[in-house]
Amino acid sequence: MKCLPTLTLLLVCAHLGHAQDLRKVLRYGNSIRSYYVHLPPALASKKSLPLLILLHGGGGGALQALENYPLKPLADREGFILVTPNGSGALPRELLRTWNVGWGFGYAQRHRVDDVGFVRALIGQLQKDYPVDSKRVYLTGLSNGAILCHYAGAANSDLIAGIAPVVGCAAGGETPKLTYPPLPEHPVNVIMFNGELDQHVPLQGGKQVLHTEKQARYVCSAQQSAQFWVKANGCQAEPKVEELPDKQATRYTWSGGKQNTRVVLWILHNQGHAWPGGTSPRAVADQPSPLVKAHEILWQFFNYDRHRG
Repeated sequence: MKCLPTLTLLLVCAHLGHAQDLRKVLRYGNSIRSYYVHLPPALASKKSLPLLILLHGGGGGALQALENYPLKPLADREGFILVTPNGSGALPRELLRTWNVGWGFGYAQRHRVDDVGFVRALIGQLQKDYPVDSKRVYLTGLSNGAILCHYAGAANSDLIAGIAPVVGCAAGGETPKLTYPPLPEHPVNVIMFNGELDQHVPLQGGKQVLHTEKQARYVCSAQQSAQFWVKANGCQAEPKVEELPDKQATRYTWSGGKQNTRVVLWILHNQGHAWPGGTSPRAVADQPSPLVKAHEILWQFFNYDRHRG
């Protein structure tokens, strides 16, 4: 197992509206990083609980993600610990944060922030502080956060059982030559959600139509993202394809992977760059599909594979 970087838990700064929402910080490298912990009522049982880490999108923040992606009620109902860290930014306020995936954009990429290592360090700290089930640690995230799911999940596959990237991709670059994550040493369950109308992370890959930086990036397609994990997990080459007209979606499932892992890709035909079943952080942002609740589906997926294993 890889060694955790040196880190120090510094303080609990404040309680949020819910009595079990805590703002915490830790030192990783030369930086102080903040994150929020939502503890479900099930914590009182003193049994080990699953952990889900939610990674906000580029230009967002942890509190914004909690507001727009409805995972807190799900955590209370299903009994898992929900943690939302902040990316890095130049402003003192917790907004306009980004994650560094090597080829991305924003403050984190320009300053070469080690966010893959930060995710690992955060998991290690949470395992010290709370009764985390080490076999049930999961990542999810939107856009820039979804891309980090791929990179952190691959690099930390000894700690992470599954990832659920939403409107992200597994590879990209400033030129058509794309950079992929390192091959994971252990199989990882993967469920992905991509929108057919997405112009930030185009479904078919290629150059971004809409972008934050002056220079558009190139991204791999949703199918190429899935294939990265299909091959890494050793899944069957041919997927089960299901047309879901009531949800305006197509679902691809590659099964038979090592340790019963699967790769699932949802293509939403009626949505762009948004969290399915969530709310938009800005009026000008793409509207999420009301027909698919990504948060419910990803948790069902993780539970399904837990019981199969």
